[in-house]
Amino acid sequence: MFGCLGATMLLMILLTAAQAPAAQRWQGSIQGLACVTQGKVCPINMEDPLIALEKTFVLLLADGSWYYLPNLDRAILARHLNRPVAVEGVLEAGSKAIMVNKLLVKRGDDWREAWSPEMERELLEQLQGWGQGKRE
Repeated sequence: MFGCLGATMLLMILLTAAQAPAAQRWQGSIQGLACVTQGKVCPINMEDPLIALEKTFVLLLADGSWYYLPNLDRAILARHLNRPVAVEGVLEAGSKAIMVNKLLVKRGDDWREAWSPEMERELLEQLQGWGQGKRE
């Protein structure tokens, strides 16, 4: 049915999918890179001045390790500064970067989704159609 070439292509696709790294979950807090590299926690109650000065935010884990979150906008990260967060994504091979699939923020005892590519895509679709309805 597939032929030799078709079967080979199908096998290659399946092997590639099987080798794709599995998503993992990390818990920590969003901190400014300058604070983290100096071994400090960003000053609580000074978020606004720090956000104005800090250019890069990272995920800081309880063990002191940290990771860049390159596909999350700076504004999203700044909004969650000093808060407990969980990140679901894939660690980029050979780097300290996590490609995020989902950002969760702790609210009480629950984790609530604050960002995902799907949420961003849905919002973009809503904004593109915004204001284009009929006037009555």
